[in-house]
Amino acid sequence: THQSNVAACGGLINKEEFSAAVEVFMSSTSQWHRAAPLPIPGVVTQRTVTQDTCYLGGMFTSDEKLQHVFSASLSQLFQTLPCDQQPSALQNWTSLPDMPYTGGALANMGGTLLAIGGADEQTETEEDREKEATTVHAYCPSTSSWVQVGTTPLPCAGSTAQLLPSGQLMLIGGFESKKVHIGTLKLQ
Repeated sequence: THQSNVAACGGLINKEEFSAAVEVFMSSTSQWHRAAPLPIPGVVTQRTVTQDTCYLGGMFTSDEKLQHVFSASLSQLFQTLPCDQQPSALQNWTSLPDMPYTGGALANMGGTLLAIGGADEQTETEEDREKEATTVHAYCPSTSSWVQVGTTPLPCAGSTAQLLPSGQLMLIGGFESKKVHIGTLKLQ
């Protein structure tokens, strides 16, 4: 959501077909409009907003890669296009480096894009997977890379994260957790 407008991004058309469609609901007109599609079809599992940028990540696609991250300017995303104009993914969406681990949560903390937890499917030991699931990485635009900046108190993969008005970050659920953790991340 942005200024009472809503964007629905990607999705599953049927059991085998993914969508790249992006539809926006403009609160000023109470109508849905087509926006630039995602660069690839998929189900978006994580999203967050920093200032005027929307970030989508953790996509589940036909090749099951869950680490893609895309960004778009909200002001461009919510521009109304004429009905006869086909929007192009290249008009809006920028591809960022993949999130460090599969199943990590995306969050905006003070204008910084964070990837929290997740796990590398190639990691051999449960102990190493648990260690990966506690990592917090920040996206560094100047180097176009993810840098580890901290840890979480509990492992989290498949979780979702939300910044609370108090400045604390809430981590919810995950593959093996029914817990909600609210706390302040200690970033390096």
